[in-house]
Amino acid sequence: MPSLKEQITVEPINGTTDCFRSIVPPICMGSLADWAYGGNIQAIAVSAAYATVSPGQHLYSISGYFVRPASPLLPLVCRVERARDTRTFQTRHLRVYQIGGNGKEEGGGGPEQLCLIATADFHVDEPAHTVMVEYTASPQLPIPSVPVAETPRENTPEPGLYSVLDRMMAIHPHSTPKKLHRKSEREEADPTTIISAERLRLCSATGFTEQLDTEADRIAALAFYMDRGLAYIPANHFGYSLGQASACATLDFALRLVSHEIDLREWHIGERQTFGAGNARALSEGRVFSMDGRLVASMTQTTILRAKKGMSRI
Repeated sequence: MPSLKEQITVEPINGTTDCFRSIVPPICMGSLADWAYGGNIQAIAVSAAYATVSPGQHLYSISGYFVRPASPLLPLVCRVERARDTRTFQTRHLRVYQIGGNGKEEGGGGPEQLCLIATADFHVDEPAHTVMVEYTASPQLPIPSVPVAETPRENTPEPGLYSVLDRMMAIHPHSTPKKLHRKSEREEADPTTIISAERLRLCSATGFTEQLDTEADRIAALAFYMDRGLAYIPANHFGYSLGQASACATLDFALRLVSHEIDLREWHIGERQTFGAGNARALSEGRVFSMDGRLVASMTQTTILRAKKGMSRI
């Protein structure tokens, strides 16, 4: 299985300008899905955008829309458009797609299948005297002071949900969403008050840390992690399993960084929460904090979440 470093790396395509290809196809999130993991697609977009900006430019925002699922059998291609280049800011428009057949077979030569459109913004470090305010939110749940307060792996009702990602991440939850079994319990509950929290770092299945030597690698790795499970918490926090949904997938996302000085090979705290749902869409947010409680990144996401026919509504 390719390493995380290989999953987020791109290479320029010969004979093209600002067009890049992933060196390996994207992975699935686990054994329950046959489409590519959205965080892998986001990470490739980040890597391609970084390949076109000037030294000293740091990603602070990337937002976009998933157009269709991607195949785990075909490499991703990212075409970059240079929308703005100033001394302070650089902006890139990104189109991530695959080439080949119906997306279910290996090889290429077929039509382009657009997977993601996004915009990435970069910003230089401002001189210290221009910084007017600095502050940060804190984690909403206390950070465990001893490992005994944690569980070794996330307890999900769907075995195998994260089986592939678990080979690249160490996840130690310190909260478990309340399970609501009866319809009356779901109707009375407020899922917006439930927070999934975990201590995390990126590492191989054998415990060795990944080789993420550049800022582009580290921020792409952050984008890779941030999509993990965020689409599923509206159902899970309401007491439903994914088997009760006919559709559950990301529609759009917005990843914003407070600081580009982040390295998920070190331990961090992650929190995920959902804030509202209607018309088969749900809005959720994931946050990442340093171990001393400083917010370093936030990602909001809209999910399509449809109940199976004949079920009470989610």
